[in-house]
Amino acid sequence: MKVENLAERFAVSQVTIRKDLAELEEQGLLQRTYGGAVFSHRSRFNISFIERVQLKANQKEGIARAAIERIHEGDTIILDGGTTTLSLAAALVGRFRSLYVITNSVPASLELARAGYELLLVGGQVRNHSLTLIGPVAVRTLENFHADRAFLGTSGTTLTHGHSTPNPLDAEVKRAMIRSADETYVLTDSSKFGHACLATYAQLEEVSLIITDSNIQQPFVEAFNKRGVAYELVPADAGTQADATVAEAV
Repeated sequence: MKVENLAERFAVSQVTIRKDLAELEEQGLLQRTYGGAVFSHRSRFNISFIERVQLKANQKEGIARAAIERIHEGDTIILDGGTTTLSLAAALVGRFRSLYVITNSVPASLELARAGYELLLVGGQVRNHSLTLIGPVAVRTLENFHADRAFLGTSGTTLTHGHSTPNPLDAEVKRAMIRSADETYVLTDSSKFGHACLATYAQLEEVSLIITDSNIQQPFVEAFNKRGVAYELVPADAGTQADATVAEAV
């Protein structure tokens, strides 16, 4: 976008727009160019974790509420790192009397520590941008456990490459989680669809259910139906609603 076009669109001065663009560039959300700015694809993974928690917050809360309906009293579940699975961790507090939770997410473990559930935080190398634990230690730990359900986030999802992450070590941990669980659910807001990251950790058909919001592009829904991929669509404003729309492909 050009500075002059942005100034006209938002009815502010070009000086104000330049200051805003400078601030957004500092946050890693865009790259400034001569007379304007372009979107930085690298920014998807450079935003601080706290800032990313605020992005699509309503959608993530709705997705978390839909996911929690898949969990039963006394289950052993796996939560991976990420902001959508962190929303699920927050929603779990006070919901059940008994759960055993395995996670590689430091923020999720802190959230769940006040819930009184049995909690296992796997070891490993800290991935700074998401505060998750990855690497061989995490994989070996997960290989020793069995879970009823695993709930994973994703950095990108495409019809060709499936679910992916920019970090190969993170992908290995996610694969270990899938192997350890009877069922696997991918929780993601619709903005992740259409983006392919470096390392694929699962093809679309390899997970039990994809839970996302209703802003997902229609070609994905059509492809899911055609390929028999199970999915659940939560209203995009489900952060303030109680019901979700389920559309599971046969």
